[in-house]
Amino acid sequence: MPYRRLPTTDKARLRALDAALSIASKVSLKKIALSQQILEELQNVKTTFENALKQYEADLSVQTKKSKDYKIVFDKAYLYVSHFIRVVFMTIERGELKEELLPYYGLEEFDGKVPVINSEQELLEWGNKIILGEQKRLQKGGSPIYNPSIALVKVKVENFNEAAVFQHNLKKNTARSHEKLKTLRKSTNDFICRMWNEIENNIQSDSPKHHRQLTQEYGLVYVFRRNEKKKLKSEDLQRDLLFEF
Repeated sequence: MPYRRLPTTDKARLRALDAALSIASKVSLKKIALSQQILEELQNVKTTFENALKQYEADLSVQTKKSKDYKIVFDKAYLYVSHFIRVVFMTIERGELKEELLPYYGLEEFDGKVPVINSEQELLEWGNKIILGEQKRLQKGGSPIYNPSIALVKVKVENFNEAAVFQHNLKKNTARSHEKLKTLRKSTNDFICRMWNEIENNIQSDSPKHHRQLTQEYGLVYVFRRNEKKKLKSEDLQRDLLFEF
């Protein structure tokens, strides 16, 4: 015998709820295979789940779109930070700055090479290090480094920091709406299970096949196992209502 399968996707959940709502709008209360309590819950469950799904999809869409802007600002800040570090090393190589000044920037152990900067944290860390280091050196009477200037580096790092904070907030919004949706997926499936149990119990028929066909009009989903499909004739499969969710 085929087994009943609850929805496994959000679209399938909505289809199941919509199918029950559709038949509820066509069948009289005396003939419908649903109790008044289930009918009262049905629209609320559907609306709540649909709104939660839309909110999650909207939050995820905004996060995805803004992540492109975040990447642009990250790359720009990295460009200025890494270029400034290279200029520091080249200025020392030309003898315009003393090597003893490298600790100001935290660069004394890198042997003229730009530190690895792959993550958000690393970029902010090194951006702040060279900004503070250059400010400290200037306060002691040093000449400013240009191309890029520390002022430009600071602007790019601050822009990235703002973008990072904004992106984190977007991620929190998406995580929050996703967590709510996860909870509603379970409660919605629990409701669909109760509703389907009621439909199956209330519908009477002279054969299991006819019973399945009547319940499927309410949105119930039955799946044949592979060995069962092989035993059925192709014409029987065409007449039997099967839905793959």
